Amino acid sequence: MPPELYGRPLDQAVDRLGSLTQAVAVESSTRTDGPDAGARRIRLVNGPLEVELLPDRGLDLAQVRADGVPLAWLSSTGFPPLSSGDADGRGWLRGFGGGLLTTCGLLNVGPAQSGEEQHPMHGRYSSLRATVTRAEATRDTVVVEGIVREATVFGDDLELHRRIVLPVGERVIRVDDRLVNRGRREAFPMVLYHVNLGWPLVDAGTRIVSPAVEIVPRDAAARAGLDSWDVFPELAAEYPEQVFRHVLDAVAEPGSRTEVRVESASGIGVRVGFDPAVLPGLFQWRVAEPGQVVLGIEPATAPTILGRADALARGLATPLALGEERLLGISIAVDPSGG
Repeated sequence: MPPELYGRPLDQAVDRLGSLTQAVAVESSTRTDGPDAGARRIRLVNGPLEVELLPDRGLDLAQVRADGVPLAWLSSTGFPPLSSGDADGRGWLRGFGGGLLTTCGLLNVGPAQSGEEQHPMHGRYSSLRATVTRAEATRDTVVVEGIVREATVFGDDLELHRRIVLPVGERVIRVDDRLVNRGRREAFPMVLYHVNLGWPLVDAGTRIVSPAVEIVPRDAAARAGLDSWDVFPELAAEYPEQVFRHVLDAVAEPGSRTEVRVESASGIGVRVGFDPAVLPGLFQWRVAEPGQVVLGIEPATAPTILGRADALARGLATPLALGEERLLGISIAVDPSGG
């Protein structure tokens, strides 16, 4: 379907605008109150699609709205600054604001790791500030680019170049990442794209369509919901989180694409697309209790969320040579109600 704005083909729509900013814009601001006071925000407008970016959290995505409908789950913590040190390894949970995308990594995915190498839960990415190098709206794209670096003296030095693109006239968000090893040694990066979907998209009866060839529960809580992994449950006063690993076809050609579809009863849906050759891990997270109605779709560089030590011991963390680059990223497409 060709791109359009508010029912008009894109060329016709542009001819009817006094200024492109009527329908397409990039707006930067600084928060003045609340847990994230002083933090930068960037708001992207692409017709009916509005996206909030968090430059002080690696250019992750906060709330996203399509036709005014919120798509992301936001937690009660908000988006306060996180410490890269994190004394007990669980600071991530104290500042996990949700948002449509929280990036986990760049060196750990899963529980905190102690010992010779210490890594907080889900890594340090959420504590890293991006250097924004471009923020621009044109008649073709709304685009923001930035660089996020996780570095230690005498240790790993990883640089992630992030490019967020909204093609004008389409309900699509592309997150294109280029990961570079700037360090003095081979690195073993780990990255997980934690997509957090909330109400009203997520409610009892919301369905998931997955490319998985097998669904594996993480623990006893997940085993209890295995028979209905693809249908979001009714709310309960207490609903222990459930995590499922979606086993993908082991044979995937580089550059191929697959997707997970999430479909609500109202017809609105979201499709999370990725390359299974570079993101061979896929996880599903869900909670269904008051305040925490959330469905997570999580493509990852390794098929484990048990932490860095587990990934290294099982040979699941793919090495990145000095100076080597790796292309990662996901796309998030919105299907409107009835579309």
